[in-house]
Amino acid sequence: MVEENYIGDSKGGISISEWKKIKEDPDVEIAAPVASLGYFRGKKVSIEFPVLNRPTRFTYQFYTSDGRKKYPLNKEKSIVYFERPHPGMIQYITNNREQQLFSSSMSVLMPENYYLLVAIDPDSEGKLTRIDFSALKKKTNNPILQDILKSYGNPPVVKVLQNRDLHIPLYLKLTVDQLDVKLPDYLTMLGLRESQWMMEASPEKIDAALSTLQKAPIQSSQTMEINLSHFQKPFDGSALALSDQFVPMLSERFVADHNTSVYYVASKLQYEHVQSVPTVNIVHHGEPPSYKKIEKKGVSMQESQDIPFLIEQVGTFSQNTSSRNRLAASPLGIYGEMKAIAEDGTILTPTTHPGSFIPSPASGVTTLDAAELIKGKKPIDAIRIKIAGITNYNEAAREKIKKVATKLLKMGYEVDVVAGSSFKEMTLRVEGIGNVKESWTTLGVAQTLTETWNGFYILTTILLILFAGFWLVVRFIFEQNTLARENELLSIIGWEKEKIRWRNILEQYMLTSIALIVSLFFLYQWDATPSMYAVAVLLWIFTLAAVALLWMRREKTRKRIHAYKQLASIFYYKQLIIPMMFVLCLALTLLAIHIAALGDAWQRSSTTSMGNYINDRTNFFRLFVAIVVFYLNTISLSEGVASLFNERKQEFVMYRMIGWTKGKIVKFLFMETFAWSAWASLAGAVISGTILCMLNVSMKWICIGIGIAVLMVAITLGSMIGSRLVQLSE
Repeated sequence: MVEENYIGDSKGGISISEWKKIKEDPDVEIAAPVASLGYFRGKKVSIEFPVLNRPTRFTYQFYTSDGRKKYPLNKEKSIVYFERPHPGMIQYITNNREQQLFSSSMSVLMPENYYLLVAIDPDSEGKLTRIDFSALKKKTNNPILQDILKSYGNPPVVKVLQNRDLHIPLYLKLTVDQLDVKLPDYLTMLGLRESQWMMEASPEKIDAALSTLQKAPIQSSQTMEINLSHFQKPFDGSALALSDQFVPMLSERFVADHNTSVYYVASKLQYEHVQSVPTVNIVHHGEPPSYKKIEKKGVSMQESQDIPFLIEQVGTFSQNTSSRNRLAASPLGIYGEMKAIAEDGTILTPTTHPGSFIPSPASGVTTLDAAELIKGKKPIDAIRIKIAGITNYNEAAREKIKKVATKLLKMGYEVDVVAGSSFKEMTLRVEGIGNVKESWTTLGVAQTLTETWNGFYILTTILLILFAGFWLVVRFIFEQNTLARENELLSIIGWEKEKIRWRNILEQYMLTSIALIVSLFFLYQWDATPSMYAVAVLLWIFTLAAVALLWMRREKTRKRIHAYKQLASIFYYKQLIIPMMFVLCLALTLLAIHIAALGDAWQRSSTTSMGNYINDRTNFFRLFVAIVVFYLNTISLSEGVASLFNERKQEFVMYRMIGWTKGKIVKFLFMETFAWSAWASLAGAVISGTILCMLNVSMKWICIGIGIAVLMVAITLGSMIGSRLVQLSE
């Protein structure tokens, strides 16, 4: 079991030249490298406050959220608006001195957010994921960027494609107070003329004015929380403006901050108690808390003119999550939005802080050259390999995968076979939150499922063939008993025994041949392979041989001198009862094994999304097999019971003549039926239990399977005997 995105925060180890060598292997169709670089930010952009018709104080604070709790991203700040004397001049003062301010707008920069950046090879990644990364090859022609580069000695540009499927959890808490104040009074307090902008005053005078404004009478006040998440994506966010109704809108006028050369690297999560319930502890208590060790790297533009690089978003990409296959998983497929679910059903998401316990998605991608610039000569964390010449996941494919994996192991690489992996819901215990469910990746699910279901289908097929063959033989035996009186009449009117025998055989041959023709028709409709036609013909030949053997055999009748000491009627009618016992035993065995193996396989496979999918798709087949077995068993028992009661009509008349009551006859027949059916059921339970134990089926499902099978057989046989007894009493 691994996290769905388990390469995040890795430290490299594979060079670009090593990747190119692996890519040239003839057994490798695609070799797509990926390097986790750390948590980076794009340009910060602004949100503009509205110009209202009255002096207003805007008190604001930005928050992020993990879905359960909101965490502040900055200290509470305020802007006090007075009026707009003319276009381009808005009179306001603010305690926000961390950014460049303009008289034409009341704009504040939204807080910095950090996102996981990974490096890829655009061509191989595009082939593997079918996502277009070609924009990474474009040149950057942004004139503003060119001016910044010249100012800082032309540092390298790290081109980034934004994952546009992701959104940033960002909220704005805003308090709007309408004040009863006059602009001239505060211009005088600031020592400014009417034509001057209020923010031209000294910081000390501005602070004094803001303190005075705290005591100003408030005419009306409202506090609101504005969700900005829908507009904000990783790296370059969307500039916004608030309407006079405080509704956020996209804005073409904004302030931007290009200080993108500082980044963070985070350690991997340290899980405790992995064998029971994996536990994640807080590494640093804060707002939000950090579950990883965080290290700051890079150089800020505010600290030095010598910066290592600049981040520039050159485009976007989308993995088309609407069509994402949630059955099979690639543990290195890191583009999806990661979520976790708390015990109360709350959906948890990563915050804008690098230390979240939820695996971070690849919010942006860049080139391997950029990875080498940032991480050094061995930046690659993993190479996802698609083996050449594989179209289906079967035994041949597994052997080829094993061959390539062994070759890579000998070269010194750590190899995970992710073909046929799938998602499994894992429960984690997270400090400060409680139990949380996440989608983790189970490696080798397809192989495990294939082995499980192959074993189940092989066993079911063998038992079905045995049951069908024996059912056919028993069916012919019952048919012989049914035709006995008719054959006797034909013999009385002069038919020879050989002629009667061949007449019965030809009749069965005709029915069997009609069944073959119908089978061949269905096989043709299903585009069956030649081998399936051959199997149908072989089964037809086997049936003809069975008919000939059964009808050509000569029965030897022995006169019994001594009476049976116990169970006389069972031994006397053994030719009818023993076939029914065999059918009952085999049917119970098949039903018990089918139900138990099915339940056990379902329980084991349903822990993953692929297993659930297979369960859904194979339910019809399993139900069909169970119905067929139950139907054939019912027919056999019905014919056997009918033959037995027809054979014993005179016996029942004799019981009445000697004074037996109906109740005594019913009790006698039930005890007799219980005797032979109990032995048959016991044998079936022992056989099925032994086979299921050999297959390592859990004892719970063995008991459930045998119990349900015995109950089904008992109800079927009991209802048949009961209906015959009702007819007898009438």
